[in-house]
Amino acid sequence: MFQATLKFWQFYAQSFVQLLIEPGQFFKELQNKIEPHRVYGFFLICCGFFSLASLLTGNYSRAAWQMGIVFFAGTCGMVIISSFLGYISMVIVVGKVTSFSLIFSIYVFSFGITLFISWLPFFLWFSEPWKWWLIYTGFKNVCDINGKQAVLILIFSMTAQFFLLYSAHFAFFN
Repeated sequence: MFQATLKFWQFYAQSFVQLLIEPGQFFKELQNKIEPHRVYGFFLICCGFFSLASLLTGNYSRAAWQMGIVFFAGTCGMVIISSFLGYISMVIVVGKVTSFSLIFSIYVFSFGITLFISWLPFFLWFSEPWKWWLIYTGFKNVCDINGKQAVLILIFSMTAQFFLLYSAHFAFFN
């Protein structure tokens, strides 16, 4: 049990550092490293950190534990929805079918690394472009597609995501 926990934290730390230093190489090696429990573990740690750190940014009308659940569910939901839209966009734009688990991994690691600074509101202008650049890098290095196709996939998925969020805003807040 201790060895497994230690290996997981070692993988987490190595992934974090490699994503910061050499993201292209990280994504090239992703197919060899991918294991579902590692991806989900990274996903949960990053979403948990973001949720806890977001509680520090202001006073909320609800209890901290309720807001923590909202932040956690929102973060998890955005990663899942974005990866699903990215997968659909890749199939539509390129016609190439890569496993959803691989696309999900690209999104998890790209979102995960940027979640460590995106809880600070003024870092939005840095973390969002960085996240999408990491996803672009992941598509190029993992799915063996060219840069033009990766950009088209990102534009298509970001547009779909924008309209989903826009329609949700009107559905729930008007």
